[in-house]
Amino acid sequence: MKIFLSVLLVLISLFTLFFEVDKHALELYYESFDRAVYSFALAKGLNAVISVIQSSEINVSFFVGATVGLGEILDPLNDMVERFSWVMLASSVSIGIQHLLLILGKTLFLKVALVASLFISFLLIWIKKLHNSKVFIFSVKVVVLLLVLRFGAVTFVYVNEAFYNNLYAKNYKSATEFISGYKSDLEKIQQDKGELDTFWEKFERKMEIFSKKVIKLITIFVVTTIIFPLVYLWLLMILLKWIFNLKFDNDKIMIMLNKKGFK
Repeated sequence: MKIFLSVLLVLISLFTLFFEVDKHALELYYESFDRAVYSFALAKGLNAVISVIQSSEINVSFFVGATVGLGEILDPLNDMVERFSWVMLASSVSIGIQHLLLILGKTLFLKVALVASLFISFLLIWIKKLHNSKVFIFSVKVVVLLLVLRFGAVTFVYVNEAFYNNLYAKNYKSATEFISGYKSDLEKIQQDKGELDTFWEKFERKMEIFSKKVIKLITIFVVTTIIFPLVYLWLLMILLKWIFNLKFDNDKIMIMLNKKGFK
C-alpha cells in the first residue's frame, strides 16, 4: 500500500510539473467564449435592425383594406431577441469566471503548493519519525483540495466541450447560420421597403423557424454555460465535503504507515 501511494504521489507530481494540460484547455475556453460573444453580437445586431424597422413605416397587406405594420408583427420576436441577448450576456460572464479559474489553476504558486503537499505526504509515508495518522490524513485532504483547484476547471472545460460537441455543435451551427440569414433578410427589407410584398410568404415561414432557432440557442447556452457549470461545481463541493468529513481509523492508518513492502 505504501509503495502504491508513493508511486501515485510521484506520478501526480510529474503530471503537475511537466504536462501542459492548461494550454489546450485555454484554447477550448476561447472557442466557447467566441461562440458566446458571436451569438451575443448577433442578437444585439438583430435587435438593432428590428428596432429600426419598428421606427419606420413598413406595412404588410393581408387582404383588401387591411394592413399591419411590420414593426408590430416583429414585436414578439424582438422581445425574444432581447431576452436571448440577456441570456448570452449571462453566459459570457459565466465563461469569464471559468477563465479566472483556469488562470488560477495554472499559477506557479498553486503548482508549488500542490507539489509541496505531495512531497510532505511522501515523507509522512516513509519517515518513521514523522508517522502521525492525523497529520497524514490532513495532508491527504490538502492534496485533494489542491488537486481540485489545480485541475477542476481544466477537467470541466474538457468535459463541457465534449458534451457540447456530441450534443449541440450541429444545432448551434445551423441556428446561428439561420439567424444570420434572417438578419440579412431584415436588412434588405429595411433598405428596400417595397421588396417585402414579393416574398412575404417565405419571410413569414422564416419567422416561425426563427423562434425555434432562438429557443435552441437559448437552451444550448443555458445548459452548457449556466446549468452544467453549476452542477459540476455542486458535485465538486459535495466531493470535497465528503472527503473532509470522512472519518478514518487512526489505528489502521498507523499500521499502514508502519508496514513494509506490499503488506
